Amino acid sequence: MRKICLLLAFVGLLNAANTSRGPVAFEAYDTNKDNIITQEEFQSVKNERMSAKAEANMPMRNAINSPEFGVFDANKDGKITKDEYQKGQLERRQERGGKGRQ
Repeated sequence: MRKICLLLAFVGLLNAANTSRGPVAFEAYDTNKDNIITQEEFQSVKNERMSAKAEANMPMRNAINSPEFGVFDANKDGKITKDEYQKGQLERRQERGGKGRQ
């Protein structure tokens, strides 16, 4: 029963983040819906996603490659705009040769 509950919690988290694999949508990181991602929002969502995967015994093969906040904060102002986030995602895909998802 506990495993089912953990799985349902994980599925709920993934639905909230609007993703089951790959990059998290900008809107999922922007938890206060002000069209800006702060470092706190970014890290909180990232930590929740990693914890949910760990609790569900999901593989985290690429966890070490998970981007940090600074990868997306192009102008280093401590905030990520939607444009910065999208450009950062595109750059990461290009670095990987367009293969797969982040």
